[in-house]
Amino acid sequence: MRSLIFCTLLLFSTTTLATETRLVVRARARDGKFVGTSMGGVRVVLRDAQSGQVLVSGVIAGSTGNTQTLMKQPQVRGAPLADESSAKFTATLDLTEPRLVTVEVSGPLAQRQALATSTTQLWMLPGKHIEGDGLILELPGFVMHVVTPSAHEFLKLPADKKLTVPLRANLTLMCGCPTEPNGLWDSNRYELQATVKHNGKPLTQVPLKYAGKTSTFEAALSVQQPGIYEVTVTAYDPITGNTGVDSTTFVVES
Repeated sequence: MRSLIFCTLLLFSTTTLATETRLVVRARARDGKFVGTSMGGVRVVLRDAQSGQVLVSGVIAGSTGNTQTLMKQPQVRGAPLADESSAKFTATLDLTEPRLVTVEVSGPLAQRQALATSTTQLWMLPGKHIEGDGLILELPGFVMHVVTPSAHEFLKLPADKKLTVPLRANLTLMCGCPTEPNGLWDSNRYELQATVKHNGKPLTQVPLKYAGKTSTFEAALSVQQPGIYEVTVTAYDPITGNTGVDSTTFVVES
C-alpha cells in the first residue's frame, strides 16, 4: 500500500513540475525571405536528441515577411526580422528538465522537386520560451520547374528531320521570390543550362535565357533523330551558391 501511495505521489509530483515551453520555428530561403504558405509551407519535426523520439511536428504557415526589413535595410543586432504575419510554427513542449532537441525543417512542400532539409540542435529549458524571431533555419537553393516540354510528351519528327523543341523553365528562390534581370533577385548573375541526353547518351548542352516574363527562362533545342530525350535544367548562383535542378523527358517519333 505504501509503495502504491509513493508511486502515485511521485507521478503527481513529476506531472506538476512539467512546465509549458514554447519554441517558434521559421525557415528562410538563402538570399531570400521566409518560406511560408505561398510555397505550401515547411514541415517541422522536433525530436529528442538522444532517443530520436518525435516530440512534436507541424507545418510552418504565414507570409514571406517584409521585403524592406529582410532584403533592403541594414540589419541591426537585436532588431526583429519577422513581423506578426511572417511564416512560423510554434512548438509547445511540457518540460520537467532541460532537454536537448533536434529541430528539422523540410520544404517547400508545394515544390517537391526542390525539397530541402535543414537541421540543428538546441537546449530547451522549462518555461524559457524562444519566441519573437525564434529559431530561423536556412533553406539553400532554387526552385526549378521545367514547364516545357511536358513530361513524356510525344513529338513528331518532320520529313526534313529538323525539329525545334522549345525548352521553358520557371526559377524562383525557395520562398517563391521572383527572379529577373536587374531585379532584387538579379538573374543576370545566374547560370542556367539544359543538359540533354538522347536514348541515354549525352547529346548537347544549351544555355537558357530570360524569356521576358518574370522567373521564366527559355531555349530552343534542335532535334534531328527519333528517340527518347531526357532534359535536365540546372541553375547556379556563383555569389550565394544557390542551386536548382529539375528534369523532364519527351519522345520524338519518326
